[in-house]
Amino acid sequence: MHIRKVQARDLSAVNDIANSVLRESYSMELFMHFFERMSGSFFVAEEGRSLIGFALAVPLTHRSIRLLILAVRPDRHSRGVGKALLDTVKDYALARMMTDMVLEVGIDNSRAIEFYSRNGFAVISKIPEYYNDMTDAYVMKCFLLLS
Repeated sequence: MHIRKVQARDLSAVNDIANSVLRESYSMELFMHFFERMSGSFFVAEEGRSLIGFALAVPLTHRSIRLLILAVRPDRHSRGVGKALLDTVKDYALARMMTDMVLEVGIDNSRAIEFYSRNGFAVISKIPEYYNDMTDAYVMKCFLLLS
């Protein structure tokens, strides 16, 4: 497995992964927008020539970054892909002297909540009816340790 910055040729596969794994629907135009504006914090995981996951983050301030999406193909779950992508985003943030990362996750997504908790995140608040299906979300936060 190899992690690298996203390239334009990856966007179709990114869109396919997002729409096969995540609860919300995403358009190709959205990923094109983030590629054009945030490609520095948009990473893909590949095995051979196949994309198996991606992470998209956006800086909120000069000290904070928001993980918008982290998605891994179901046939690659529990193989370290999500952790590698999350660590890459953390490294990106730390290299820019950022001190924390935030994200939103559905309160019914126990697998993701457990994953993020194992990786240093804690629930800090709840957003009612966050998703299109009216499901609430937790806001989770991780403090990044500068070495």
